[in-house]
Amino acid sequence: MRRLSLLLLVFIYVNAIDPSMVQLGTAKLDELNQSNLGKMILELAQTHAEMRGPLDDLVTAIGDLENELTAELQQLEDDYTRSTNQHAATQENFDIQIGQTEINIFNQKDFIDAILLPSIDQTNSKIERLNGYINDNRDNLSKETLNRQKQHQQFLDRVSEHQSAISAVDEAIQLINALINGNISFAEKGTINQAIDRINTKTQKTNTVHPIVQALMSLTQNFSDQEQAKKIRDLLSDTRNQLVASLNQETADENQIEQTWVERQKTLNTEYQEFKRSVLEATYVLATYQSKLKSTREALAENESDLQSYKDSLQQDKDAQAQETQIYNELKSQYLIQLQTTRNAKEFVNSAEFSNVIRQKLNQGGLI
Repeated sequence: MRRLSLLLLVFIYVNAIDPSMVQLGTAKLDELNQSNLGKMILELAQTHAEMRGPLDDLVTAIGDLENELTAELQQLEDDYTRSTNQHAATQENFDIQIGQTEINIFNQKDFIDAILLPSIDQTNSKIERLNGYINDNRDNLSKETLNRQKQHQQFLDRVSEHQSAISAVDEAIQLINALINGNISFAEKGTINQAIDRINTKTQKTNTVHPIVQALMSLTQNFSDQEQAKKIRDLLSDTRNQLVASLNQETADENQIEQTWVERQKTLNTEYQEFKRSVLEATYVLATYQSKLKSTREALAENESDLQSYKDSLQQDKDAQAQETQIYNELKSQYLIQLQTTRNAKEFVNSAEFSNVIRQKLNQGGLI
């Protein structure tokens, strides 16, 4: 609007040219005619010459136009500089965000691959191993319990055998004492044989005692001397003492075995509880790792999305800057052309041959 006002002012105040000026070369007029702005200035100059306006007004109007073009070019430069600085700051910020996000992504992937996944695998293996220990522990308890039951039953069988043998020996001793004391006559073979049969029956299950008792009782059937009977009685008494001692030893051994078995059960059950506790701890740790893996993967996905967004925004800003630069270069080129045209016109108007050339062109039909 201001430029139009200046041009109108030039149009209003155009005046005649001093007839003493020398003729201007056709080349300068042709140069001005190459642009729309130059043609407009020549039109104003022609109007100025026809109306014989003061030359200073035309020079001032062209000078004002030059100043306005210069100011607008400077404003273009300032705006472009501010925009360039703003783009630089924006792109630097995006570069920082991209760099930091790439670091975060690298750290998250490394955390997943180097720590979380191996830890989860190790914890799963630990749980599997502990469950194996638990199964082995229960299997061992079951097997050892069965073995212990068999072992105890064998002890009870041996106790029964010992008690039967002791009972047989006691009956044999009673028979010998009856013979020695005269309660049974050595001649009463039937009574003695019946007693011997009962004793044999009782000692048959006792492999170590039965042959001895059987041999001693066989002797009883054939002797009639009380002294010999007393010796047999003493041997039977020794045998009974050995049987009692053996039974006592069996009982003591069984008590020791039972005590050891009770301790073994405690150990197995303690191990079982420890394995169960370890499984619970490992399961908790596994759940913690899995939860951390899930949250880290979610954060990783978010960072990867942010990274792509930052890259897209950076590219958009670069594209916008490139477009602004193209517009700036085109506008600057136009301003420089207009400024050069204005300056050429100003130089032309201030030249000595300006008036003569204007009049000569007017006499020939006009400047343009």
